[in-house]
Amino acid sequence: MAIRPDIHVYKENVTMNNTAIPGMASSIAVVGAFNSEVSEVTVVSSKESAHAIFGTTETVGDFKGTDAIDGLFYGASNLIIVNITTWSDDDTPVPSTTITNEKLTSALAKLKHEVFDILYVADELADASQALVTNWLDEQLEDKFAHGQVAQLQKSTAAAYTESIATFNDQIYWITTQGYNSLSLNESAALMAGYIASLRVNQSLTSKVIPIVSSVTPEYTTESGDIGAKLLELSVPFIEVRNRASSRYICVNSELPNKLDLYINRVRDYVINRLEAELILGESSSERTIETAQSIAESVKKECVDDLNLLKDIEYHIEKVSAKVVKIALDALVFDDVIIRVDIPFSIRVE
Repeated sequence: MAIRPDIHVYKENVTMNNTAIPGMASSIAVVGAFNSEVSEVTVVSSKESAHAIFGTTETVGDFKGTDAIDGLFYGASNLIIVNITTWSDDDTPVPSTTITNEKLTSALAKLKHEVFDILYVADELADASQALVTNWLDEQLEDKFAHGQVAQLQKSTAAAYTESIATFNDQIYWITTQGYNSLSLNESAALMAGYIASLRVNQSLTSKVIPIVSSVTPEYTTESGDIGAKLLELSVPFIEVRNRASSRYICVNSELPNKLDLYINRVRDYVINRLEAELILGESSSERTIETAQSIAESVKKECVDDLNLLKDIEYHIEKVSAKVVKIALDALVFDDVIIRVDIPFSIRVE
């Protein structure tokens, strides 16, 4: 269960310990309904080019993918867009913009073995649909394609969150439960995805001011019985006002449902994606190939630990399992934990 950060730490306890820019992971794949008849998977590198191909929000229609473009490009280096909109054959084509499980499965299949960092589905998903996404993310990870999802979920009661949160897994970076700056839930979640993409992967948001947010709806607290207290218990991040007069809003705790901080989840995926294990596929299982595997792992360790200081250590070993299988075992990704308490003892003496 997450706890509310306060000021109280005596010592630090270690318990476990833009894409082209080292330490950045900012490519976003987005599945949603766009105001366009383009059905091919399309890569765009600016919001202007995205709107030119996939329409604007001014047209009548529930095109939540199009609505998400501007927010995602707050920090995305590019968007890999999968459009689920289908159109009728009428003289005046009518769009179908609902993300059904069939459309979702088809869209995710188009992204199989695609290299990107963040997955964004431009709508709030029912639990069964979210389970499809979760299973797909697991399958991608098994094939060494590590992505993290930014999702959206809003319930009217604290108890209603418990069952839905169980459908998420390790590959989750944020679950948006509030609207920001009078935006819709979808636009707010897209903005948060873009903001996360703008950060180095080792940046925690716990107790940090979130500069993209100037208001939230609804406002949660951590008082017993409030939705905020349940979200904290479930390790779902949310944002609360810290200084209303200056529009300062903070993330209470960026620990996620897998009980790890956002930064740990992102660094984990960054390390996995940096291991260029495919370089030894198709090579002979000779001692030289084992040495190549060793070199690959050591290069990633140097980059992530020594050069970028993303984590404390990477413990690994290389093993030739059989004539056809080489194992690069990441025995431990060692992180410094996030400080969630600072003590300031004081005394007063009047003479």
